[in-house]
Amino acid sequence: MSRFVLSAAGYFVQDAADIILSGQSKASWEFLVHHVMVLLCFMYAIYSHHYVGGTVIALLVEVNSVFLHTRLLLKLASAQDSGLYRVNKYFNLVTYVTFRLSTQFYLTWYIVQHFHALDHAGFFLFAMVFMDGMILVYFQRLVHTDFLRPQRRAAHCKDSAAINNGAKFVYD
Repeated sequence: MSRFVLSAAGYFVQDAADIILSGQSKASWEFLVHHVMVLLCFMYAIYSHHYVGGTVIALLVEVNSVFLHTRLLLKLASAQDSGLYRVNKYFNLVTYVTFRLSTQFYLTWYIVQHFHALDHAGFFLFAMVFMDGMILVYFQRLVHTDFLRPQRRAAHCKDSAAINNGAKFVYD
């Protein structure tokens, strides 16, 4: 089980390195902070052999990443009007609530309920509350962009490729 957590930690190291090496660290600083916090929690679980089960539960959040990344790729391809984008946005919403929000809030609840019995519970509670706040902000942005705001059509943009190349899609 620790090998699984270790390989997941490798993903976060690689993703953080990609953000830094691609020059996106200023625009994506919150992702870097998130990755550092996740890595600290994972490393604690790996080296102490405590909270490995909680770490595996936390990895359920990444199920939603498949749909978030698909969404980003479709946006980069200016395919927001495609059927695939429309289908993906509903899968993204459902998996966001099921795997991202529910998992995070369950783990936060668990830490609060067992705070007195957990080693370093303060750090883990701080990390979870910080990440809970982040995912709520991103959820609000996702719902606003995909369900409440009328979709912008790429055809109406003068140069959609130039817009996509420089865009930060965290807000979209």
